[in-house]
Amino acid sequence: MPAMDQDKAAPYCLALRRALAANVRRLRSARGWSQEVLAFESGLHRTFVAHVERAARNISLDNIARLAVALEVTAPDLLQVPPRDAEIVNPAA
Repeated sequence: MPAMDQDKAAPYCLALRRALAANVRRLRSARGWSQEVLAFESGLHRTFVAHVERAARNISLDNIARLAVALEVTAPDLLQVPPRDAEIVNPAA
């Protein structure tokens, strides 16, 4: 089987990072948590959480799992495209 062309995968990867970013931000805000609190609860650094919420980081499955456990959801929940009627959250929050 030929290797997948990285250019073909790039839009899909970006869409997953954006879904992860939106879900982490939405779930964190719904709990009333700051990025610092989520970082503490997940064992990650606050700047790492900020990068995740801006879709600026390509993170490992281990770190997705840490975020999911802290937010009390499953890892697949974090990768789902948020529903259109989901609450809009200020990305700078």
